[in-house]
Amino acid sequence: MKDFWNNYIVNFLGRYIDFNAVGKWMISMLPKLVGGILVLVIGWWLAGVIAHIVVRGMERAKVDQGVREFLYSCVKVVVKIIVVITALSTMGMNVTTLIAALGTAGVAIGLALKDSLSNFASGVLILFNHTFKVGDFIEIDGQKGTVRRIELMFTTLATADNKRLVIPNSVLTSDMIINYTAKSIRRQELTVGVAYGSDILAVKKAITAALKACSEVSWEKDPIIGIASFDDSAITFDIKVWVKTASFNDSKYIINENIVNEFSKAGIEIPFNQLDVHMIDANA
Repeated sequence: MKDFWNNYIVNFLGRYIDFNAVGKWMISMLPKLVGGILVLVIGWWLAGVIAHIVVRGMERAKVDQGVREFLYSCVKVVVKIIVVITALSTMGMNVTTLIAALGTAGVAIGLALKDSLSNFASGVLILFNHTFKVGDFIEIDGQKGTVRRIELMFTTLATADNKRLVIPNSVLTSDMIINYTAKSIRRQELTVGVAYGSDILAVKKAITAALKACSEVSWEKDPIIGIASFDDSAITFDIKVWVKTASFNDSKYIINENIVNEFSKAGIEIPFNQLDVHMIDANA
């Protein structure tokens, strides 16, 4: 096998390749290759360090969490691109030609990835227009959830039943969004029925007491309590009260329990559906 290598393979390749020249070229390239690898390894590590430093600075400046995460991703990507170009330059490559080629390729890639670029631009708009932020509870196209992450291309929501929704940012800027937590208080609307013959003033007094017993009620605006309708078996009251946004769902159950307790104290009846039947004696 050794003779075959020396007599045939080496001799054959020797006609076309100058092994001495190749050896000298490899020796001359070795420092550049090692330098490029070092630049790549160290630069890759520095990308994460620089991104963390930027994030800490934004945390001290109390920048929104969504903006911090978005810029963290951007900084890492930009620094890594610079690192790769620097490493290639260290290895002796013509970076100017490479950048020109990348620019040309970027145009073609941009056309091919126009949807992704649209998502990126939409992500920037979301973050800097403050349409919503991490922690907000929003609804879009019938889907509801709490915003967990705002990234370069997508926004992640967590639903009430712990599902994860990943929505392209372009969808979020092209459709109507309902932000349930944009304000500190929201209006809670409830209804309750009382029996015909109940004292209206006593009913209103009991409902007001139930609202005052709920710590989640906000008194920045006065509640509205009034008769909504006269139904078959009950007089139905509308209750419109302002509550703290953070405890909007809990407030409904607390207020309903308080109403039941206050009605019980005041002797106010909550009726059930009933039908009065009058019998006529045909012989009378």
